Amino acid sequence: MERKFVFPLTLGVFFVVAFASPGQTVPPGYDAASFARLGVGGRALGMAGAYVAVAEGPAAGYWNPAGLSGLDAFDVEGMYTNWLGADIHFQYVCAGGRLPIGEQRPTLRLGEHPITFGLTWLSVNIADIPYWDEQGGHGTFDAWSHLVLTSMSLELSQPPGLTIGGSLKVYHDQILEGKSLGFGVDVGGLWCGDVAGVPLRLGVCTTDVGTTKIRWYGTPGEPINYVPWVIRAGAAVELWDNKLLLAASYERGLDRSGFERLRIGAEARLAWLALRVGRDQPFSGQPGKWAAGAGIKAGDWLEFDYTLLFGALGNSGLIALEVSF
Repeated sequence: MERKFVFPLTLGVFFVVAFASPGQTVPPGYDAASFARLGVGGRALGMAGAYVAVAEGPAAGYWNPAGLSGLDAFDVEGMYTNWLGADIHFQYVCAGGRLPIGEQRPTLRLGEHPITFGLTWLSVNIADIPYWDEQGGHGTFDAWSHLVLTSMSLELSQPPGLTIGGSLKVYHDQILEGKSLGFGVDVGGLWCGDVAGVPLRLGVCTTDVGTTKIRWYGTPGEPINYVPWVIRAGAAVELWDNKLLLAASYERGLDRSGFERLRIGAEARLAWLALRVGRDQPFSGQPGKWAAGAGIKAGDWLEFDYTLLFGALGNSGLIALEVSF
């Protein structure tokens, strides 16, 4: 029995306004997995995503997998929020580093080069979407979208130095009887060093290399959707004895227009408190978006992050928890 669904306001807000490519008409099947471009990490989001050259913590697996080499412990971060209070359930968990096995944490190596692994899960769920069928029946259903990244970094030289990394990505959606599946690849690099005595980090990451294809099953025609191929490049500097971090990144779609943007972010750090601010500015003529946040370290193993994302339809507050083992 064929069922049709009503495209509710909440679904439209999330996928069309918040993440659609600004200022352009998107052909059907293109610019898929828009939910996955929101990002993860309370610290990264508080700096508006200007994180490709920072790439610290477990969120590095998403922004630039080369940064996972900087993890000495095993860190886990998670977050859940009801986006805009509109029953849009957005959550993520990211983990990475050296597993706490025994007193001496094991270090995997490729020859003489240490390897670090990470895992990220990002998901959006919208519940109770109404539908009706040709026989006059009606009801509700849930829509799910998932992204899983399995990441790895390889330390090519002793820090500060050069690392490279990559992620294998799995996309999966479920709407009514339809299910989708797609596989993608990210590749990144990170250089850390000093220039004139100032700590400098340079990062680059290209996501969904070659344009990721997501195929739908259980739907008429079993269509293929396409996730745009995007490149990020950025720099970050630490000033005043590492108490101030300034970062910027440039993004561009390699196979689609409308993704060009500049992200800038700053973080001021004290002994236990970090204050963050950032701006995401598209080059398409659309207005930019501000972000702000704070982090509180409750010891060497626990940190709370709060991020406020400003949007045209309202603001969203995100509370994240990071634990170090």
